[in-house]
Amino acid sequence: MSSEAEGSAEVATAAEDGAPARDERRAMDPWLFFAAMALSCLGLVMVYSAGVYTARVRHDDWEFFLGRQGLFFALGTAIMLVVSRIDYRVFRRFSGLFMAAALLGLLAVLFVGDEVNGARRWIRFPGMNIQPSELAKVALAGFLSAMLARQGEKVRRFTGGFLPPLLMASLTMVLVLLEKDLGTTILLGALTMTLLFVAGTRIAYVLAAGMLAAPLVWHQIIDVGYRKGRLLDYLSGEQSYQIQQSLIAIGSGGPWGLGLGAGRQKLGFLPENHTDFILSSIGEELGLLGICVVIGLFSLLVWRGLVAARMAPDRFGTYLAVALSALFGFQALINMAVVLDIIPAKGITLPFLSYGGSSLMVSLGAVGILLSISRRPRPWRISDQRSRRAPAPPPTRAQRMQQQQGAARGQPATARRRWWPFKASAPAPALRPNRRRAE
Repeated sequence: MSSEAEGSAEVATAAEDGAPARDERRAMDPWLFFAAMALSCLGLVMVYSAGVYTARVRHDDWEFFLGRQGLFFALGTAIMLVVSRIDYRVFRRFSGLFMAAALLGLLAVLFVGDEVNGARRWIRFPGMNIQPSELAKVALAGFLSAMLARQGEKVRRFTGGFLPPLLMASLTMVLVLLEKDLGTTILLGALTMTLLFVAGTRIAYVLAAGMLAAPLVWHQIIDVGYRKGRLLDYLSGEQSYQIQQSLIAIGSGGPWGLGLGAGRQKLGFLPENHTDFILSSIGEELGLLGICVVIGLFSLLVWRGLVAARMAPDRFGTYLAVALSALFGFQALINMAVVLDIIPAKGITLPFLSYGGSSLMVSLGAVGILLSISRRPRPWRISDQRSRRAPAPPPTRAQRMQQQQGAARGQPATARRRWWPFKASAPAPALRPNRRRAE
């Protein structure tokens, strides 16, 4: 069945049940928007507070990191709001193009990328550095979601359903691993396994893939000197200098912190305190309360993303929302576990909070996609391979009464389009179970 016929069938089913169409425009999720904005604003403040000494020493400018992060925040917010108004099904239609662009970026960084601390992860442009692996995370999430949505129940088959998405994910992970970025490689592997599990593949296939990947990960750890050193330090209980200073910062903060801007570890003692270890600065200056607030905001973000997945009007929307929510959750967990010395050190940032233009803008763009899914918009003409809009269902009794009341008050029956994101143009339709088309 074609996508156009599938959309028409969904609308017809909604009309037969006497309920509004599932793709009727709604206001985007305010809690999801709040969590992303709160984390980004907190990150903007903490990047300035934690990086002020480093900015003075390296760039002779106390506000160097603040100005750049503020620009990235403004651009990322604009991207998020624009993407939230776009029908998310557009990403399904162009998921292959986005994935190809991400793979080209991963290849390009191996040849023209700048080497920092022994790793090639960034391509330098005037005014900023681009990290292609950040774009590859969202591109892979969209591509796998589109592929699994198209396969449907065929995903339970090994060669025709399970193997193709695994091969594409493996290619992406190999390119990221060549950049000497094991943390992001593990994150992409966790994302792939999560999507395959949610799509309904056999659990035996997921376990087998995990067992096959374990020796490769172990090989990458043991045969690389600095990774082996980190693992041995962790197993022996002798923390590295960076982990020691991180724990000192968190411990000195106590329950309420030393006060915003009063941290001492940022004065040259804790390396990367404004990037990978920004949570340590939060714990030192805002205390255990600040860390709990960060954990609470990430929990809210992931929860509302999963709610958007449950209420998505199609299979692709469900998979994409789950993938993006898993990305935020897994990356935050890995970063926090490293900072708190729960797992060996990995070079991975904390979304929204760590300094970095690529990470912040891509994260806010991904939130924009989640907001678009939460709106459940009507399909666009160019989205999801649709050649025309699905026919509008007949109005329900409640909608006819509302139109009559509006006409009686001298108001137009059709509500005006409103751009304020938290104000719906009409009452939200009654929630209906997310039906799946039988393959």
